[in-house]
Amino acid sequence: MQYIAHRGYKNNSRENTIESFLNAINDPYFCGFELDIRESKDKKIVVIHDAFLDRVTTKTGLVKNKKAKTLKKLGIPFLEDVLKLSTTKKIVIEIKDYEMNLDNLVNMLNKYADKDIYVWSFSSKVIKKLAKYQRTFKVGVLNIVINSEKNYDDYDFIGIYKNILTNDLAAYFISHNIELFIWGLMDHIYIDTSFKYKDKLYLIVNKKI
Repeated sequence: MQYIAHRGYKNNSRENTIESFLNAINDPYFCGFELDIRESKDKKIVVIHDAFLDRVTTKTGLVKNKKAKTLKKLGIPFLEDVLKLSTTKKIVIEIKDYEMNLDNLVNMLNKYADKDIYVWSFSSKVIKKLAKYQRTFKVGVLNIVINSEKNYDDYDFIGIYKNILTNDLAAYFISHNIELFIWGLMDHIYIDTSFKYKDKLYLIVNKKI
């Protein structure tokens, strides 16, 4: 199994910050890190999980109502700042804003063809649009209930909720050359040692397990 640091490896730093991403980059335990993106009022792509500022900053209000310059002063990085980091590790980007300008996102990501970039979302509609672009990055969907999709061929990878992972399910996606990322928003994600495909899994984790 390989491990992806959820919103970076925090280790006493704040989630979704340059510091948390550098922690993951510099720690050999992790093969990559995950982050979340939204658009600012002036259509810049910034890195933050919540729609509201309250939980991770000293300010209140919606992210989309603030200009990028204001957000940066609050410690919220631009996506491009993250992409400029020196790393060959996986960068897993979750789209939180389903109305985001995808042209701008694709143009930015394609500038970093040397990076190992994965883009996913709970919105299959958004990801299917992304899949049609000429792109240098991989696309996937976060899935809670398998069989909610009729066709997974548009995806390079899939996020499977830990409670529905089975050998048969893993075999299906692996046979279709679709990479498996397991998520569950828990500190401990347990995969039985007898699980046949454990060596082909990427686990999204909050800390070392």
